[in-house]
Amino acid sequence: MLRNTHLYFYVSLDSVNFLINNLDFLKFSLLLLSFVFSAQIAFSQASFERLETDAGVFGLSITNFGTLGKPDVRTNPEGGFSMRYPTNTGTEHLFEAGIWVGALYNQSQLRVSTASVTTSGGYARGGAGFEFTADAPLTQRSTNPNDEYFSPFSVGEQDIIAQFSDKRRDINGTPISGHDTPLYADVTLESYSWSFPFTENFTILRYDITNNSDKYAAPSTWDSVFVGMYADLVVRNVNSATETGGAFFNKNGIGYLDSMYTAYVFDAGSPDNPSINTYGAMSIIGADYRGQYFHPSNAEYLGDNGYRAPFVTPSYWLFSSGTGLYVRPSSDQQRYERMAIPFPMDSVILGETVREQLRTDGQTGNGNYISMLSMGPFNQVEPGETISVYYAFSAALKPEEFQGISGKEVDNEESRLELTKTLNAINKVFQGEDKNNNGILDDGEDTDRNGELTRYLFPTPPDNPKVRVHLAAGKVTLYWDKSAERSRDRVSGEQDFEGYRIYRSELGQDINPQPRLIREFDNPANAVGFNTGFDEVELSQPVLFEEDTTTYYYAYELNNLLSGWQYQLSVTAFDKGSDEFGIEGLESSANVNAIRVFPGTPANEQFASDDPQYQVGVYPNPYRLNAAWDGLAEGDRKLYFYNLPARSEVRIYTVSGDIIAEFKHDASNYIGNIDWFQNYSDDPRVMAGGEHAWDLQSSANQILTTGLYLYSVKDIASGEVQTGKLVIIK
Repeated sequence: MLRNTHLYFYVSLDSVNFLINNLDFLKFSLLLLSFVFSAQIAFSQASFERLETDAGVFGLSITNFGTLGKPDVRTNPEGGFSMRYPTNTGTEHLFEAGIWVGALYNQSQLRVSTASVTTSGGYARGGAGFEFTADAPLTQRSTNPNDEYFSPFSVGEQDIIAQFSDKRRDINGTPISGHDTPLYADVTLESYSWSFPFTENFTILRYDITNNSDKYAAPSTWDSVFVGMYADLVVRNVNSATETGGAFFNKNGIGYLDSMYTAYVFDAGSPDNPSINTYGAMSIIGADYRGQYFHPSNAEYLGDNGYRAPFVTPSYWLFSSGTGLYVRPSSDQQRYERMAIPFPMDSVILGETVREQLRTDGQTGNGNYISMLSMGPFNQVEPGETISVYYAFSAALKPEEFQGISGKEVDNEESRLELTKTLNAINKVFQGEDKNNNGILDDGEDTDRNGELTRYLFPTPPDNPKVRVHLAAGKVTLYWDKSAERSRDRVSGEQDFEGYRIYRSELGQDINPQPRLIREFDNPANAVGFNTGFDEVELSQPVLFEEDTTTYYYAYELNNLLSGWQYQLSVTAFDKGSDEFGIEGLESSANVNAIRVFPGTPANEQFASDDPQYQVGVYPNPYRLNAAWDGLAEGDRKLYFYNLPARSEVRIYTVSGDIIAEFKHDASNYIGNIDWFQNYSDDPRVMAGGEHAWDLQSSANQILTTGLYLYSVKDIASGEVQTGKLVIIK
């Protein structure tokens, strides 16, 4: 027996003698080596990789082993997103997810291959239930011609492509526990993400699942096939949550929208404050099966063409072993049943429907549920045949009236308003030209006139302008380029740019800044917009900045801003709209080029001057406990040193002369390095060159008490020193 990367084949002595007697021995050797080499190529093993979607404000982690999410995000929030929305907050919506594929294999054995299962640590090399392994490194594509991954074959502004399979029984020598009965399924996952305002909070996932049993074993048909998405959905703010272990995961409220084929979760009862109230969701959009759009919504068309429509069902079980309805499935039989048997959402148990129990259990710390969303049956998948299944992961804010602690437990049509809009947008984007959602290009639907049904075809706003900011005390100057004016609508092909809008967040909106429109400028020679023209913002001469290849044509000043406070600024572009689609002007996202800015003094070039305006200082001084911009935790406090030289050393002393804290300031790379910026800000961030925030802690991370303290600032370039006093009152 030759054993190589899980390919087992037997050559009997009679067969060997026959070959040797009838072939040149060298030919036989080459044939044998060729077969082994082909086997090695077929079973080659790629290393584990992870990428995150970042086209919009929805960050979903994708791996080439078939898992979604980042299981260690609670303990390592800076290590990347799991399923974060908005990405400038710490609000996560997923522990881990992965597809399940189940079928009757060769009409004799029920087999289920799983990418992820219920475990406390998430993916582990060789762990039971993690049965898919990588066939190739992750790759990316983009529709953006300026992106390094630009490709004419891309679907979204960011596509992530993963290839994985259940055919291997070990990972580079580490056996996969319990993985003895593969389906020999090869899977290609493509994720599609966009940054437009109506697409920036979801990702569509296309799974192409191929029965390749004829390549790796005896050809076997898959019968009664079901595909499911396992997901440990959980909504918590990883920055503000103080609970750990099971208490972190058991506050979920669970829901299912039957007409939208969507399972969703929300934080129903955590004490997290500050935090924002959101929904996290996964949806089944449909499938392509033997040339048909396979989905319950297309039942009539499928029936007319001799196909039985599939059904979609959620399923839930407790993270713990559970009992009865909520028992955790552990065998292939139980896992298949979870996908193939409709879940009794409206059954009554102890006087309460299952639907209501799932919705409210998180309020009492009993909401540690796993979600499953499955579709089938696909009657048969023959060797070499592929089915394509489409899922979407999304998140949405609860409206303003449902924010705060009191809004956490609320779940009704009003609180789901933004989620419903998102789900409708997902389906519209997916359908593209398929207006009646039957999977066929009907008369009048061929918008791009290519004779084929085109999905993901929708009018698009202009590109986001490239933005740069310059800071001063009380003032910010926004610069932007003309790239939006040259962009073309992907449906009409027109350069239909109309104007620009400038946004600024409200003072103190740090956890989740909401863009507020403050100015608009548009073409003056038509009936669209206010016809303001661009004279107020267009520069007499375009400008270039050192080490910046962009040419800037516009500038706008914001004055009377408070030093040390955080503002989010952005510039969007909008178009004229589309008569063909009956829509008003589309606008680029106010989040894509958003920049967090902290106005303040520039780097002090007159440090040696006796002029009071160049003297180093501290604000607020005196510092009183819970300054207006502080967070809730001790480590989220801050005060600012201002008028600092570009490169300087700062020391803080007790009145007796003991150094209790010190740090260096470098205006060229300083963007905030204390916990406040970690918990309440986001990149990109621009700080005034002469200011540096301090968290009122000693170098040994001890919280300072009420008292008088001294400080010194040394200009590294000149050696000049200034001193001063600060007072802390608690």
